[in-house]
Amino acid sequence: MGRIWVSAKEKIRSPVVAGMFYPDEKEAVESRLQSFGLKKGTGTNALAIVVPHGAWDLSGAVAATAFSADTDEETENYKTGDISRVVILGPIHTAGEAGIFFSDSNFFQTPLGRLPVDLKLSEELASCSTYFEINDIPHLKEHSVEVLLPFVKFCFPRVSIVPILISGSKPSQLFALARALWIVLGPIMDNTLLIVSTGFSKSQDEKTALLQAEEFIRLLREKDHEALVSRIYDRRISACGGALMAAVLQSGLLDDTRVSVLPARPVAARGDEGQIVYYSAVSFLGGH
Repeated sequence: MGRIWVSAKEKIRSPVVAGMFYPDEKEAVESRLQSFGLKKGTGTNALAIVVPHGAWDLSGAVAATAFSADTDEETENYKTGDISRVVILGPIHTAGEAGIFFSDSNFFQTPLGRLPVDLKLSEELASCSTYFEINDIPHLKEHSVEVLLPFVKFCFPRVSIVPILISGSKPSQLFALARALWIVLGPIMDNTLLIVSTGFSKSQDEKTALLQAEEFIRLLREKDHEALVSRIYDRRISACGGALMAAVLQSGLLDDTRVSVLPARPVAARGDEGQIVYYSAVSFLGGH
């Protein structure tokens, strides 16, 4: 479990899986990110990206394709300089109470330095529903947000973050999140990047895992949140962050975007307990 350091009334959430899922030294982290083709201070021009959170040896290169999506010599500096906050949503992998959890830490520590938490925006979002709770405990042991934070710090070094974790997939819970995202983020999306952290499928059977990953990607292309929720409930989709993606789609924030899938086909890896995991990345372009 991670720890919260308290110094001069500041709470700092320390890394949980640095040194396991990704390097724990600054130079090594920067070297790996550069090997993935990323440029320091240059990030995606997308409105939102869907990114895997596996160990970097397995999914880091795939994640990097999303963080560099739609950047070129004419546009790369515009978006990076324009973004002031990153709202990053991840699933909780351990069993526990259903809910949506915001952090009240002042900073999340990464090997590249601290990322400040936008506590005001977190509180505004958390006030939108009784499903929401400001509670750091789930954040202390969950890796789905943390694994992506070095990417955020490297590509967008001056942003603040709003980390959000979800456990459960009740339709009323997802609607509450969708509504909160629309109400609070709608007016400020010009300066906001949404990141949804998720694997794309997981199964003991490789064919099943591939079919589920391809179905998940199809529904993202079509922005069909209702079908996505239905397939999560009947277990035809096993994406760990599928419920979060359904809520983001339901919010309407991505309605006018163009969907790009990176890479062209999902990438397979062998996960815990011999399961086959498929990774991919998706960007939602336009709107900024």
